[in-house]
Order: sequence, then C-alpha cells, then structure tokens
Amino acid sequence: MTDTRVPTRDAAPRARRWALALDGVTAVGAVAGVQGFLSGQFDPLVAQLTFVDGPAVPALALGLCVGLPQAVALTLGLIRHPRASEAALGAGVVLTGWVLAQLALIGWTSPVQWTFFAVGVGESAAALVWWRAERGRRRGPA
Repeated sequence: MTDTRVPTRDAAPRARRWALALDGVTAVGAVAGVQGFLSGQFDPLVAQLTFVDGPAVPALALGLCVGLPQAVALTLGLIRHPRASEAALGAGVVLTGWVLAQLALIGWTSPVQWTFFAVGVGESAAALVWWRAERGRRRGPA
C-alpha cells in the first residue's frame, strides 16, 4: 500500500531550509570545482578523461550542469518563487545524475564524489517534501 499523506505544513519550511542550504553549498562547491579545473589543480583527473583535451570542457560542464541549476534553484527559493520547490528538486536530481555519470567516466575515487552524491540525494528528498507540502497547501484541506 502506498503512503499518500501530504507532509504537514511544519515540514515545508524545514524542508525548504534544507533544500536551500544544500543548493547554496553545492553552488559554492561547483564554483570551487570550476576554479580547480581552470587552475590546474585537477590535471590528474583531466588526464583520465581521454575524450577531452584540457580543463576547459570539464570546467564548463561542471558550471553548466551543476553550478547553474543549483544557483537558479537557490535564487528562486530565496525570492520565494512559486516553482522554487520544483527547481530545487530538479537541481538535486541533476546533481545526483552528474555524480552517477562520473562512475562511468572516472570511477568513484574521491570522497568529494561520495559527499556530493549524498548531497544530491538529500537535496532531492528535501525538495520533494517541500514540493508535496506546497502542492497540498495549494489544493487546500481535503
């Protein structure tokens, strides 16, 4: 049997805070990662990627696939946009997928990958609770 309960109204602000905190941490982490690629700190990692020549492509991919969605989700959440919970959910799912794609490309060699995998799952879960509570609030009491 499926649990169809809608999260309580108390859950929405807490889930929103968690999702936004994880959006912010991940956006900052993505900026640091882009900087790491461009400064040469990740050259051993780039060397494992036989299909790219230099750090620009991985830096751009990280910025566009992780940094941008996280920054958009954070911004929408901070301004309390009606679609903010959906943006946070999308950003969390994209982050989780990004880390899973790394498994095929470079393996799971760094604790940073495991950490951001957990962040992506946590962000997705918090955003889902937030979204469900918001959806329930818009529908009104049953």
